[in-house]
Amino acid sequence: MIYGRQEHFQFLEEELRAQTEAYKQKLDTSAVFLLQDREEIFVAQFLKFQDGEMILKFSNKRGLPRQGEYLYGFTVQKELRDYRNWENKTFGDLVKAKTNYSEIVCIWQAPSNEKDFSIAGFRGVELEFSTHIQDAEGMILILGPNKPPFEYIANLQKIVQNESNESVNRILDQDFSFSDWTPSLLDNKKDISYFVLTQLALQDTLIIQGPPGTGKTYLIAEICEKLCQQGKTVLVTALTNRALIEIVEKPALQSLLEEHRIFKTKLSVDEARAIKDLLQTKDVSPQPGNLILSTFYIISGQAAQTFNEPPFDYVIVDEASQALLGMFGGAKLLGKKNIWIGDTKQLPPVVALSDDKVNRKNYGALVDGLKALSDNASMPIFQLTETHRLTERAASYTSLFYKGSLNSRAKKDIRLSFSETAFDIRKYFNPQGGPTLIKTDLKVGDFKPKQAMKLATELVMHLLTTNEKLHISVLTYFIETTKALQKSIFQTVGYHKNLLIETVSRVQGLTTDVTIFVVPNSSYHRSLENRLFNVATSRSKRHTIIIADKNVLTRSQVDSEVKQYLQKLDNEFSFYIPVEPELKMLSDKS
Repeated sequence: MIYGRQEHFQFLEEELRAQTEAYKQKLDTSAVFLLQDREEIFVAQFLKFQDGEMILKFSNKRGLPRQGEYLYGFTVQKELRDYRNWENKTFGDLVKAKTNYSEIVCIWQAPSNEKDFSIAGFRGVELEFSTHIQDAEGMILILGPNKPPFEYIANLQKIVQNESNESVNRILDQDFSFSDWTPSLLDNKKDISYFVLTQLALQDTLIIQGPPGTGKTYLIAEICEKLCQQGKTVLVTALTNRALIEIVEKPALQSLLEEHRIFKTKLSVDEARAIKDLLQTKDVSPQPGNLILSTFYIISGQAAQTFNEPPFDYVIVDEASQALLGMFGGAKLLGKKNIWIGDTKQLPPVVALSDDKVNRKNYGALVDGLKALSDNASMPIFQLTETHRLTERAASYTSLFYKGSLNSRAKKDIRLSFSETAFDIRKYFNPQGGPTLIKTDLKVGDFKPKQAMKLATELVMHLLTTNEKLHISVLTYFIETTKALQKSIFQTVGYHKNLLIETVSRVQGLTTDVTIFVVPNSSYHRSLENRLFNVATSRSKRHTIIIADKNVLTRSQVDSEVKQYLQKLDNEFSFYIPVEPELKMLSDKS
């Protein structure tokens, strides 16, 4: 299918309208209602900055921000700091009255020393905002729904209207028809970064498919180091700041950091504290021999204003599976040579438009840009094959999504058995690592399944008693289920920095020791969607525990590759735990 530029513009216009309408509805809603009934606004007291984190205190009379939730934090004039003075004011009225603000993300919650209060830690605080409040202990902050990326969509509209640039035309004006492509496997290359740069001497754009744990960020860091030492101008962009920071932390970039040759836009307090040699830049402009890091949102603005020769020698797009198709046009405007690194088998971009509308209007290729470009097979596509995260057994399962191409190069000395836990617990952890299926009885349509929450809580409780500090992630598709799990687990075991309870859509790129994936007995087309399931079950270096209803395999909504995975697991390593009054985890092999 060929998309005309007007059609592409119209898709972005509809997405912008959907985002605007959803956010306007929030802005026009009573602030008190959002605070007390919906728990989408929070009032907090600033305590301090500690280790780059902003610590806030919350009343237990109302809800707490969800761990992993991105929020718009702001200060207001004195009379609005007491919610009892809000009267008929809307959330929009409060936003208009702000005196300073920053986007922030909640990373932990814990009980306070005062019984009627809890505390929570936040990262991502912009330096300017931290300067504004750091000496104002006791300052009242308001936290509310984050502003959607309106400017990003508007910038993409300008990019898709650029019909004079031949590089952009080659990307956006293709006939996006499916090709059953097979990428060239990078399994016999000793120096993959050198191979990639050699290929770029022949082509101006490459796609690199990176399955879970195959070292995408290591490869990006190695490529950047080589290019900067050659005096090239290099820009790396990704959807999230976290992805950019993970690249900077790789050993290959240590010398560039020490030489103050790496710059990042919108450097936050915690980023500046964690990586002291990382410098802030306000401009996305090329600097020979230096590396610039910036998000899609920021560089899209630069691309929208670029009409002549691309300013950068090289643009590397990380998290490329999260980029809308128009963003790739933007990357071509900014870089003479492009490398797009992502995984078409993991989650696509999140858009405000409904799935029904995207399907009805054939907008799929415009949303899922990397998949559309890969399916079209119009440029060289290579795939990394060696996973350093997954054990051999785990790789054999995840490889089902990659035509059997994954090989494990994980450390062999990693501990996979927890002998210090009771037998009734440790038997659920396969001595070779990888997945376990725990089947139980879950009520149809219940998104807060008590049995699954009890099982997840008990597993977490025992894992926290092992003789090493394991990183544990409890994942699910639904926000409602996530909130219920957070409440159940945190109230039982307390707050632990190495414990994450989150939706799957928020953890792409995460590496953890143990994952517990909770699948409610409803809407299986969501929880067991091919790409989401792949993300959920490929995070762990050691074990993945899947908790689902005993009849999960009989559901017609289950994707064929996911069913193949679960059927294989059901036959090889699964357990059935019936509902019992005390929920003792006594179970029989199914």
